This record gives sequence, structure tokens and C-alpha cells, in this order.
Amino acid sequence: MNIEFMTNDYLLAWYLLFKPSFSEEVQRLKVKLYQNYGKQYMRLEKENVEILKYNNDFIPDDDTIYNIIFESEVFKQIKKETDRHRQFLMKAWDTNSKKIKSILKDILRFNIKDKYHILVIHPKLDTVEYMRTNPKKNIAWGKSDDKEDSIKTIMRVIYTLVKYEIGSFQKENREIVNSIIDLTITNELQTRLTGKSTFNEGFKSLRLLKKQLYPYFLMYLGADKEELVSYMMRDQMPFDIDRYPVERELRNVDLFGFIDFCCKNQKYIIRLNNLDMI
Repeated sequence: MNIEFMTNDYLLAWYLLFKPSFSEEVQRLKVKLYQNYGKQYMRLEKENVEILKYNNDFIPDDDTIYNIIFESEVFKQIKKETDRHRQFLMKAWDTNSKKIKSILKDILRFNIKDKYHILVIHPKLDTVEYMRTNPKKNIAWGKSDDKEDSIKTIMRVIYTLVKYEIGSFQKENREIVNSIIDLTITNELQTRLTGKSTFNEGFKSLRLLKKQLYPYFLMYLGADKEELVSYMMRDQMPFDIDRYPVERELRNVDLFGFIDFCCKNQKYIIRLNNLDMI
């Protein structure tokens, strides 16, 4: 798995034009452009799709507005801040990439062969976007809380990449798929990387579903009856082991196989109205 963090001036400018303004200077620039170039402004409304698709190969049909933005002092300052954010993300990834790749390969059991391009935008734009059908795998990234914890930020990036890899597989069971990816990345990968259990983290809306899937996830990781106890103590996620016969075949499948197993057997795995054993 390779990740390249880069910037694209056209994409950054587009987000400044069409996302909520995060400063008075940005708002004034947008108003001025709309007043003077209203029709041209609105013709750019869906151009982010083309920029994400082609990245450095993107050529606008009309670059009038882009050129005005690029020459503005507010854009120059935002570009500098975006470049610094790119450096932050690169450092966080470079520091942990070797260990992450090793752990991730062990947990996923399949290789992420393609290179992902993370097109960094200003974190105040608070946006993550990508096109599932784009073979170039370009992802726009800039979140307001990125700098709160570099490890958690990289976990969110990896979560997004794995979600991209899973694609539309079992799309009719999206909550199960998202719960399994959350268990895999936010919880297990981060726990192994930091040496401290993070099974209390993740999407709050998926918490109950993740608790139902957790015993089977441990079986997927290869845990037998005795090891289930160790995992439960590590993660503070108790359940009645005697009610869960070990599904030994799960240790031989990849993440796609585990997702498939959970979706096909959800009627007896998921019992959200019967959580007394947790």
C-alpha cells in the first residue's frame, strides 16, 4: 500500500468557492467573484468531479475565476497553510507507515496494491470526499480535528482507504460492513500500533452492532477459547464465551470473507434486543 500526500490548487480553489466560508476574507472573495462573474462562477459548480478524477491532468475549460483566485492574497495564505497541513500528514504517515503496513496486512489478509493520492485541502474546510468509481483513487482530505491526534488522523485515513477497497461489496448490509471496518482499523489496528486498547472508540451509532460482531471478529483474528479471554480482558469487552462456539474457518478467510460470513449469518449473530451477555 502506497499513499502520496499532495495538493491541487484547482481543487483547493473549488472548495473555497463552493464550501461554507471559514473566514470573512474568503466570503468577501466569493461575493466579489459571484457579483462580477456570476455565470462563470456557477458553471464551475460540478467541476470538483473532474478535478478529483484527473488531478494533475485536469485542465479547466475556462480558467478566468481560478486565475483570479490564485492571484489573491487570501488564497496565497490558505495555500501556505494547506502545504503545512500536508507536511503534518506526511510526517504522521512516514513515522508509522512501516508498522501500519505490517499490521494491516496481517489483519486484512489481502494486499492493497494501488497507490492512493490524498489531495490535501485546508483543514478548516472539514471535508473528506472521493469517487468510488475513480481508478486513480484520489481522495480530497482536510479535517478540522486532524491535528488533535496524528495517530487517530492516520487511522481515519486508513479507514477511508479500506472502505474504498471494500467498495460496493455487500452494499445492502452497509452498517455491518462499516462496523467491521471500524473494528478492523479504529480498534484492532490502532490497538496494535499504540499498545493500548481503543475498543471504546469509533462510530457511536455502530457501538451496539460492533459488540455483537466482536466475538466473531476475534475468531477471525484466530483466537481460540483461551485467547478469547485474553482479548476480552485487553479490550474490556466481556461476553459469555460458552454461548459462542468457535468458528475456526474464519481464521482462514480475508476481510471480504469475514464480511460475507457476518452478512450471511446476521440473523443469529445480531441480537440487538438481547445484550445482557455484554
